[in-house]
Amino acid sequence: MPPHRPVTPTQRELDRAIRAAIRADGRIGHALAYGSFTQGTADAFSDLEYYVFLSPADLPSFDVRAWLEGVAPVRHFVLNDFGTPNAVMDGLIRVELHAEPDTALSQVEGWPNENINPAVMLLKDRDGRLAAHLTALVAKERLQPRAEAQLLHDRLLNWLVFGVNVLKRGERVRALELLGWVRGGLLRLARLAEGNTDHWLTASRRAEWELSAATLDRYAHLTGRLDELATLYAEAWEWTQELAEQVPGVRGASPGLARDLTARLGSLGQRR
Repeated sequence: MPPHRPVTPTQRELDRAIRAAIRADGRIGHALAYGSFTQGTADAFSDLEYYVFLSPADLPSFDVRAWLEGVAPVRHFVLNDFGTPNAVMDGLIRVELHAEPDTALSQVEGWPNENINPAVMLLKDRDGRLAAHLTALVAKERLQPRAEAQLLHDRLLNWLVFGVNVLKRGERVRALELLGWVRGGLLRLARLAEGNTDHWLTASRRAEWELSAATLDRYAHLTGRLDELATLYAEAWEWTQELAEQVPGVRGASPGLARDLTARLGSLGQRR
């Protein structure tokens, strides 16, 4: 298990203040918390995460930053890469606060059914609709990681070919960026190979304590400098082939693709 740093009093107080403000705001008809604080896994470094739902008429005037500043000082605020308002509060506590129209409540049922606990998550439910959608979400079939194995492998091959091609072109910086996608695919296949899919949605979460030392060493070995990329891609390709044999139900690369990819990697040069 990782070294545990308990949730801090500052986090708990901020969580209480945000929940109280949500309940007191008449514009918010439905709200929930999610993430590690609702799953019993929060620690001193965990984010606070919420969804609030307002009427379409009230939503345009709901300023997330101003609303949070009414609760506690906001030290940094930005819309992240996915369009979600993110704030950094005192103590480097991150807060994610999604503000959505209440016409989108049913979309909750489309979330992955992983660590969903309506009794803990539900903060406000003016008419019972949010509770009903959460109940429907819980009733959904759980994620089946092994059913995704072939698709994961095939996507990994796609990233490998993409990265090798741009590396052959000479775009090393771009190839290094694409290697991150390759590592992500390998990490998921490695979890399947080891039978450890507890943190499937975020495969890197707690990997240091859930995966074998050999897998972690193999994964770490796929990091390096721009002048090592030919070696890193070759080693990623070798690991991909090994995992395809280890994970039940995975069909490896076609002979033609394997031949072409191996040849192109060989034309790149250096090995460690």
